[in-house]
Amino acid sequence: MSMKRFMEDAYQGKARVKRLETRRGDMVFGLEDLADRVGTRPARAEVEALAPADENLLGQLIAAEPGKKYQVLWGYLSSIAAERSSVPLRLPARDFAGLELCRGSIILEEGKDHVGERMKGGRILVHGSAGDFLGQEMSGGGIVAWGCRDYAFRNMRGGFGVVRGNSGNFTGLGNSGGRIVVRGNCGERAGWLMRGGSVRIAQDAGDFLGLLMSGGMIAVKGRAGKRAGWRRKGGEIRAGSFGPEAADGVLGLD
Repeated sequence: MSMKRFMEDAYQGKARVKRLETRRGDMVFGLEDLADRVGTRPARAEVEALAPADENLLGQLIAAEPGKKYQVLWGYLSSIAAERSSVPLRLPARDFAGLELCRGSIILEEGKDHVGERMKGGRILVHGSAGDFLGQEMSGGGIVAWGCRDYAFRNMRGGFGVVRGNSGNFTGLGNSGGRIVVRGNCGERAGWLMRGGSVRIAQDAGDFLGLLMSGGMIAVKGRAGKRAGWRRKGGEIRAGSFGPEAADGVLGLD
């Protein structure tokens, strides 16, 4: 165990909280300055304690290019700004936009990776296509995107996600709640390890739909690829038609 971890355990985080309290009134001049105080992978509460109360100063931090190093800090700040705003907040296409969003609305012309990650409430609208990990680990709120790549709504626990076009592979991997709607086609292994919630696909789904799922519901209006429901332990899978080697118990739509 590192000395830092040992001291945090010993003081149960009180020392760090005290350091944050003493710096709460200090001016934050940029993302690098913020990172010097809380690190590049802090908890949201640490960033919120130091986020500028002044709307213009907060806007300057959001306007800065975070690069890979400060992208998590920028993601938290984007959510804090959206929650404070009385109107939907328009943001540039960057990773982690809307990280742990609790309320408010964000509008993106395009989405990169991790949009809406660990989201708890509010709304995110992506006019274009999003990248990987859209809505990962979200537990509330809603996301609408015109398309997305892989791992959309992975480990989702609540809320809703709508993909108005096509989604990539692994949509709804490990989800235990929430509602997912894909109005186009869905790639391979949608609903893999799914434990709850629902996935509805308006067109076709790729191979291994509902692989190892144990709960929840998947409905495909079009055709499901080969081995749908393979090693399924529970839940329900319905489709307009199934490819070869579909598991016993999968059903056709009425």
